[in-house]
Amino acid sequence: MTRPAHRNPTTARHFWRFLAIVAVLVGMSGCNGNTSVGKSRGTAPAKAASEQTVGASELAQKGGGCELNKLVSNPPVDTAEWIIWRAYQLALGPDDEAGFQAFGALFPPDRNLRELREMYWPRLRANVHKYTVEPGKPDYTICRSVPVENGRKYFIVTAEAKQMPPPITIGDIEGKPRILFLTPF
Repeated sequence: MTRPAHRNPTTARHFWRFLAIVAVLVGMSGCNGNTSVGKSRGTAPAKAASEQTVGASELAQKGGGCELNKLVSNPPVDTAEWIIWRAYQLALGPDDEAGFQAFGALFPPDRNLRELREMYWPRLRANVHKYTVEPGKPDYTICRSVPVENGRKYFIVTAEAKQMPPPITIGDIEGKPRILFLTPF
């Protein structure tokens, strides 16, 4: 049994898209500079407002604003900033068992090592260059950080302007900071 056209979600979605396109086209046709409507509206206020706004790429990069914009270079050991720095340092190093084991030690002890090895380690190694300030160095910039229930979430500036800063959540496990959540891409 098929749904009537007015109850089919796909058909309804196409209908609303069609109406939106028609509305835009109708609105555009009324903005002719040769009509009295077009002349009375003027473009100067809109142009002035657009020059004060943040560009789309900057907005996407900063996720709405980078209030910290803090460079992290050689942070003190066993701090949240060091854990992130160390993860990047290991990801920039050789792809060997010792590097992976040191990477795994940055997470809580009950973390699934197979998941870390198959999902996080290769992706972080492939993308770490996006998060570091200089090639080959683990230094990075924190865009912003916010407290969360189990620790603190850090958003790292990325080299790709269209990518949102990836979050990393650091929390205390047995008195030491550990990676609770990592976005490796």
